[in-house]
Amino acid sequence: MGLPKEQLPRLRELADQLKALKENLQELVAWVDAGSHCAACGGACCVAGKFHVSRVDLLVYLLDRAPLFEPLFGNGLCPYLAPDGCLMPAAYRPFNCITFNCERIEDRLTEMQRAAFYQGERELKRCYGEIRSFFPGNSMHGAVLADCPA
Repeated sequence: MGLPKEQLPRLRELADQLKALKENLQELVAWVDAGSHCAACGGACCVAGKFHVSRVDLLVYLLDRAPLFEPLFGNGLCPYLAPDGCLMPAAYRPFNCITFNCERIEDRLTEMQRAAFYQGERELKRCYGEIRSFFPGNSMHGAVLADCPA
């Protein structure tokens, strides 16, 4: 709300870039059926997942007026993993969720796919950084729930 109106178009453009980059990374791992591997293990890599949704991720939801979801904190594993998959569309998933590949997934990617994936990860970091630069100090750094009791 405090952002100067002339900066809003660029912020929206960056939010769209962020979503597109996330979707591209998700498409890369979809070639090796990452979704079924993640569902089969139940998201064990992400027991502390509640801390992955960043202030930037929430900002993108709010810019789009996208419906928020209710995390499943009592499931014992990833609070964003429902029985039928992730509660968030790929474009809105946190950085860690989009960029982490366990060995089951990483080993199935070709060398070219891995190179494209890590190039996409670098572009995603750049985009997060540029979005954060619109806001003073470290106000957009960190997880949304970082200050909540465990």
